[in-house]
Amino acid sequence: MRFKKMIAVLLAAAALLLCIPVSAAGSPAYNELARQDPVYEREVTLAELEEYFMTAGTDEILDPAECNYTYGEVYVGGIAEFCHVYMRTFTVTDVSDLTIYDMEALAKRIVSFVKKSSAAKYMKCIAKTYNARISSVVQGPGGVTDSVTVKVFIACGEKTEERAELKQGYVAELAEELRPLSDDERFIKLNELMLDGRFVYDMSYRHRCSAVALVKEGVGVCEEYAGFTSLVLDALGYENSIITGDVGGIPHMWNLVTINGRVYHLDILHNGPIDENGVHTSVQRTYLLVSERAVTATHNIGKSYTDQSSLAFYDYVFEGYPKELLGAFERNGKLYVLSGKAGMTTSDIEEQFGAQGFLRVTNDNGELAADDKAGSGCSVEIYVNGAVLASYTLCVKADTDGDGYVTDNDAFGTALYLLADDVSEYSDLFVMSADLDGDGKITLIDLIMTADGIGDGQKENSKEETPETEEQQESGAPEEETGGGEVSV
Repeated sequence: MRFKKMIAVLLAAAALLLCIPVSAAGSPAYNELARQDPVYEREVTLAELEEYFMTAGTDEILDPAECNYTYGEVYVGGIAEFCHVYMRTFTVTDVSDLTIYDMEALAKRIVSFVKKSSAAKYMKCIAKTYNARISSVVQGPGGVTDSVTVKVFIACGEKTEERAELKQGYVAELAEELRPLSDDERFIKLNELMLDGRFVYDMSYRHRCSAVALVKEGVGVCEEYAGFTSLVLDALGYENSIITGDVGGIPHMWNLVTINGRVYHLDILHNGPIDENGVHTSVQRTYLLVSERAVTATHNIGKSYTDQSSLAFYDYVFEGYPKELLGAFERNGKLYVLSGKAGMTTSDIEEQFGAQGFLRVTNDNGELAADDKAGSGCSVEIYVNGAVLASYTLCVKADTDGDGYVTDNDAFGTALYLLADDVSEYSDLFVMSADLDGDGKITLIDLIMTADGIGDGQKENSKEETPETEEQQESGAPEEETGGGEVSV
């Protein structure tokens, strides 16, 4: 018995001299902090320690008044990085069933729930690595472990004081601008603000892990976008969390937010397509408060987040979208809208109806791009969060063939109509497009007006190709070459 006690005492003494790490024992910043006396030490049971990390917010966990802090070198994935490193110290009391040989497993267990707890918080966006060390073991009679001292390290991309300054300044000002708006208007505006050019996606893929850096440098990746979004949502009082997964095999991070008791996915970064320089080229709403069903069309949800994600049953229906398009009319059971003029693009159509972000224009080949010409016969749809709420057929005056322009073909088509003995096979859309004077029928006046409008909608100074003459076809003589061709980028 005396021999066993001696062994226990020796093991306890060894534990006092050696700091037992879970990993990354060589990180200089960890070693520096581990040598310091704790500025604050909290006495807890293992269950209380886990509950603390599960419930405490990022600012509380990384509170400078209760953490030892240094800015130093830490190994992240085997690569040395300089980080803001915080050390929290705990005395864990309910460990009588553990021996000195269980200490490394204990450290790993603590790291696992520290990581799990931070996974849904802002800390997920800024923490680069975690570590835990058993710095001392106190044993009583018979070698029973009375308590252990645990030092938990969290290496971050930003400092707590800098984050506090950001929240009290820039974030608070932005929240103040959004607060008077309705829920609908707030999220539409936040989406537009974050994609208006103030932030650029970092094509070098540097993970700063800091919303502070995003604002100061104007450059970031998904951690920074999701983190900044989280800070704004906090300031506005929305319950929110972080979710991770991948898009096309590339790791990605975005937000979940609760509005009026319902959970929605919010991925503002992926609402802003980027060019080769990372500049957002447009503001979309594809991932603006959508359901799990909608987001998983392109995103894969991380296994640790499936329970949270599954709560997002619905797409948010914005009040800001148009219930119907101004000027729409019905003819023979079908809804139509008139374009302002020939040559209008999808963007022009959106602007005409004041429905930017909520309209989709399609033809038989699919959805048109923002700068594609919209012709007669295209479908103009009120499109909200992946659902078509209303659909109209576009009518472009004088564009009877549906190419978006007024050309010889349109005049020829109107002439054929006037010469036809039976016009019953002509569609309502053709008649409405060819009826330029609006008298409800197609006459010679409409043909003259169509001929006068040939060229409408075409780019300035552009010319149609001149067909070969019969003589050129027979002789093989080449057409005259012209310089200064238009270059598409």
